[in-house]
Amino acid sequence: MKHTCAFLYGVLRVRKTERGFMEKEEKTSIRKKKTIDEANLIDDLLMKLVVSDPNVGADFCRVLLSVLLQKKVGEVKVMAQVELPGDNETFRGVRIDVEVEEPDIDFPDMVANVFDIEPHTKKEKEFARTMRFRQAKIDSRRMKSGDDDFSHLPNLYVISITNYDPFGQDYMLYTIYNRCKEVPMLEYDDGLCYLYFNTMGTLGGSESIKNMLNYIQDSRKNAVVDEATSEISNYVESVRSDPVRRERYMTFGEKMDLLYKEGREEGREEGREEGREEGREQQLLIQIIKKLEKGKAPEQIADELEEDVARVTAICDVAKEFAPNYDINEIWDQLHAEEAE
Repeated sequence: MKHTCAFLYGVLRVRKTERGFMEKEEKTSIRKKKTIDEANLIDDLLMKLVVSDPNVGADFCRVLLSVLLQKKVGEVKVMAQVELPGDNETFRGVRIDVEVEEPDIDFPDMVANVFDIEPHTKKEKEFARTMRFRQAKIDSRRMKSGDDDFSHLPNLYVISITNYDPFGQDYMLYTIYNRCKEVPMLEYDDGLCYLYFNTMGTLGGSESIKNMLNYIQDSRKNAVVDEATSEISNYVESVRSDPVRRERYMTFGEKMDLLYKEGREEGREEGREEGREEGREQQLLIQIIKKLEKGKAPEQIADELEEDVARVTAICDVAKEFAPNYDINEIWDQLHAEEAE
């Protein structure tokens, strides 16, 4: 009876992941698509549309960056939807929503600063490592073959704007540089800076940054409270009122829906595969426990089940902690707790 209950428990857990994808699909399938008048800048669709506008895109980025960085940014060149492919089909690339270049004042033909601006409304797994990979891809195309003078490598600002707190400290701005652990005050000028802006944060930053983040979160006219947000709002409204841009917004939306649908299908299949794999693991655990109850050694169990000895031994070591009852639920949780560590 004990093992029957345990097996049923395992079956239920196998289906947990797949059911989660199904429930998520039901909820998201009834979501209402925002119109261009309802969209906010934190929704990357509107952000891309504004920055890609040849009439206002550059000025929009200049004002936005001047506020967020709290320093004057001069004339800039803007590129939207930049694709950086992998070295070959084996390696992944990245897609940059907004890339802004600021030329060197003394050498106009050279780029002094590069700004990667990315709105995020979906919580990222391994956010810091994701940004590290983006930085590496961006930097890799800034040096030409044979150029040994790395002073030509521009400063890079990797800017993430989120509507959630990525670090849970309630700051509206997290500024991250590379530093020396042993000598914290040592200047390490690699030209790299990560900036995480949290539209919901209350600490740090400044009043002008907070005003701008509020407008990015809720991009309506009544969110205009100072000169900078007024300028940004004018750029946004000029795009919203342009029939061509409104039509392009719809085209963007249809493309995003298609990408979302493809990703959802891929996610459901991944969930089913994860569930099948989990089921196989639980069935193996049940078999091992049955043989442990008969007093068999890990080496014998591994031989009979045709499994790796080291793997079976590791499972047996955990299971023996719960002898003689061998509660499969507790053993399962303990095994996965150790994997997480």
